[in-house]
Amino acid sequence: MKRFSEKQIGLLSSAELRSARGRLLYWFLFFLLVLMVIITVFPALWMILTAFKTTQEIYTSTEILPENFTLVLAVNQIVEAWKMLRLGRSMLNTLGVSAVNAVVAILIPGMAGYAISKRKSRGIGVIFGMVVWTMMMPATVQLVPRYISFISFPLVVDDGMRSVTNVNVLNTYLPLWLGAAANSFNLILFKNAFDAVPNTLLDAARIDGCNEFRIFFLLMLPLCKATVFFVSVGTLSVAWSDYLNPYLILSEADLLTTPAKLFTLQGLPGIPTNVYMMGLVFACIPPALIYIFFQRRMTGGVMMGAVKG
Repeated sequence: MKRFSEKQIGLLSSAELRSARGRLLYWFLFFLLVLMVIITVFPALWMILTAFKTTQEIYTSTEILPENFTLVLAVNQIVEAWKMLRLGRSMLNTLGVSAVNAVVAILIPGMAGYAISKRKSRGIGVIFGMVVWTMMMPATVQLVPRYISFISFPLVVDDGMRSVTNVNVLNTYLPLWLGAAANSFNLILFKNAFDAVPNTLLDAARIDGCNEFRIFFLLMLPLCKATVFFVSVGTLSVAWSDYLNPYLILSEADLLTTPAKLFTLQGLPGIPTNVYMMGLVFACIPPALIYIFFQRRMTGGVMMGAVKG
């Protein structure tokens, strides 16, 4: 407890930690967190260990660790699984979808947040209230209306006849990109981050001849780069791990993302269990690396967007 003698912030103060009740509460919370870590990490650890077992070991052995594990055997299993699953195309598809999602998740919610924060037009409060209201709707409730709207989506406008042509955008990536663009949470993050920028800076930029687009790209986004970083990295991670939306929207095998393709491979006779688990490991590596390397910046970005002033 000596390291907490000068503790100033947190659930328990340094004075509370010196009491018997405070120490008891501290160790209770400590073991509770350890238990939560074990519950969270064990499925991923079991998946990785199962990927390096043979099919016979999976169904006959009671050992958690793989038997007769060697580096050469592990490399051979990785290469065999990659060749058998053929995830290269789906990985590229997922990378492309995730990259575009990250861009539109910054542009569209960012511009909307800028308009709500700095352009005090009439009715802007009602619009922001509707945006917040959409966050209260369960995601499952939105699935059917969104799917129906994508079957007959008003995309093409005929100026000569002044009519809108409805097209079926299923089996394309457009619905996935539209979903990333219409993200209420990101809009609120940008709006709160922009609220902290003094209006005097915007007035000075307008006096210098900047229009609203230049103010947004050259002033607002650089000043709120922590929020921009959080939104971009978070969108990349979520898009890479998204299974349900690509599975519902995409039907052609060449367009499937990695999570959707892995689901289609589940239970096939020619795919052994250890090979399938290795495919899950392949799919988990990119989001895990994103979180490991950018954890601190993501935390700073969400704190900046969550606190006003």
